[in-house]
Amino acid sequence: MLYLNQLEYPDIKYPTNVKEPGCDLDVNGNIKEAGCGICSACMMVDRLCTESLSMEECIKMSIDAKANLDPGTEMKFLAPPLAERFNLDLVESDNYHDMIDGLRNGGCAIVNVGGDYEGHHGLFTRSGHFIVAVSYRDGEFLILDPSWSEGKFQEEGRKGQVREEGFLIYAKPEVVDADAANRSPRYYIFTRKEDKACK
Repeated sequence: MLYLNQLEYPDIKYPTNVKEPGCDLDVNGNIKEAGCGICSACMMVDRLCTESLSMEECIKMSIDAKANLDPGTEMKFLAPPLAERFNLDLVESDNYHDMIDGLRNGGCAIVNVGGDYEGHHGLFTRSGHFIVAVSYRDGEFLILDPSWSEGKFQEEGRKGQVREEGFLIYAKPEVVDADAANRSPRYYIFTRKEDKACK
C-alpha cells in the first residue's frame, strides 16, 4: 500500500493560490506546504488501480483542472478528471455512511477535513487538509494522513481520538465526520466501474 508524506517533498514544486500571481504559494509553493490533495490523489489511485499516478503528473492534472487557483487543491475540480482518467465512479457526499458503503464495495475515499471551528479542535489539521480512507472494519476507518508525524496525535486536543500503528491511523466515523463538518463535500468516494479495470 502506497503511503506518501507531503512533509518529505519540499523540493517538488506545486504552485497554488495562482489567482494571486507572484504570491508566495504561487512562486515558492511545493508539496510539503500545500500538497496534501496531490498526495491523497496519488494514494487513492494506487489503492484502486493497476497503474500509478506520479506526483508530477497529478500536479499537471491539478493545474489543467484549475484546482490550484486557491491555496492548496480544490478537490471539487480535481476529482472528476481523476475519475475520468482512471475509469472510476465518483460520489461526492456529506454523509459518512456513503463512504462506509463505498469502502465496503472496494472503493477508496478522499476526505476533506476542515480543522478548527467553534467548539471543535482540529484533529487531522488546524485549517484545511485532505486524508485518504482506505477501508472500514470493526467500526473504524483506516486512514492515510499525508501530514502524519510522530507525536501529531499526541498533542493536546488530539490525544486519544485515534489509534496509531506507525503511519496507519484508525479512527471512528464520528471522529472523522466531526473533523470534516465544516467542509462540503466532505467525502470524495471513488470506486472501480463495475466489471472494468482501471485504464
